[in-house]
Amino acid sequence: MTNRYRSFFWPAILILVGVFALLVNAGLVPAERLDRLVDLWPLILIVIGLELVVRRAVKGPIAEIAAALVVLLAIVGSAAYVALGPAIPTGTQTLDESAKLGNLDKAGVRVDVGAANIMMQGSNSLGGNLFKAHIEYSGRKPDVGLDTSTGEVHISQSNTSGFFFQNRRFILSLQLNASVPWKIAVNSGASSDTFDLSSLHVSSIDVNTGASHETINVGTPSGTVPITINGGALTVNAHRPHGVAASVAVSGGAVNLSFDGHQSHAVGTLNAQSGDYDSATDRYQLRINGGACNVTVDQNLTES
Repeated sequence: MTNRYRSFFWPAILILVGVFALLVNAGLVPAERLDRLVDLWPLILIVIGLELVVRRAVKGPIAEIAAALVVLLAIVGSAAYVALGPAIPTGTQTLDESAKLGNLDKAGVRVDVGAANIMMQGSNSLGGNLFKAHIEYSGRKPDVGLDTSTGEVHISQSNTSGFFFQNRRFILSLQLNASVPWKIAVNSGASSDTFDLSSLHVSSIDVNTGASHETINVGTPSGTVPITINGGALTVNAHRPHGVAASVAVSGGAVNLSFDGHQSHAVGTLNAQSGDYDSATDRYQLRINGGACNVTVDQNLTES
């Protein structure tokens, strides 16, 4: 007689989803509470593991009953967690954060979020503050912190199930004290970002994103400053001061590059650099990798 393994887990998932659909439609459970289901993903591993242990330790009808009880308890616990726990706030919230410069002589900022709109700029009017952040968001409250030992500012919003149930909003306006050099890193989903860093001493910029539009305005570099952007469909506009050396390497599927007014197109990789790049000690080095890339690298010609 063969012993066939039959898991109750996936039928239980269908039951749980159906139950909550009914409760939401009946108005008994707010739809925003469904976001809390994502917190329970480790429960999938636990329930499957317990089912396997029970079925190997106990044979016959008792094993079926024990496995069913494991799944039933998981359903009841999940339902209680979602229905009775605190709901994630709905609507748009705002958050303002800052931190003191102290004795820091260098700083960095790392932003880890999903879909976002980010405005980052250097400022000479922050006084004793290292940064000031204003965030408009929906969903969970973002985390904003400073590691005083390294000078790194970390801004993040934990991932939720918003892409299943509702649109998320995350708009960050961040001012950075221009009296110290900055290392900048952004990890985001689909985004539209503006980096107005002409008054800032930047040591590096690293952007990892999805489909995005990036506008980067930088000032006079010190040494070789790398700017790296990785993503899907990318539109990048990078502006540097007049006379500053730069190189750019763009790789992906369909690539369009405008470098100081010279247009080029390719499938694969395009490279360009200013005539004085090899001899320059202060310069920008851009590396852009994506699917479809439209890239413009030019000089600001507004100076007299």
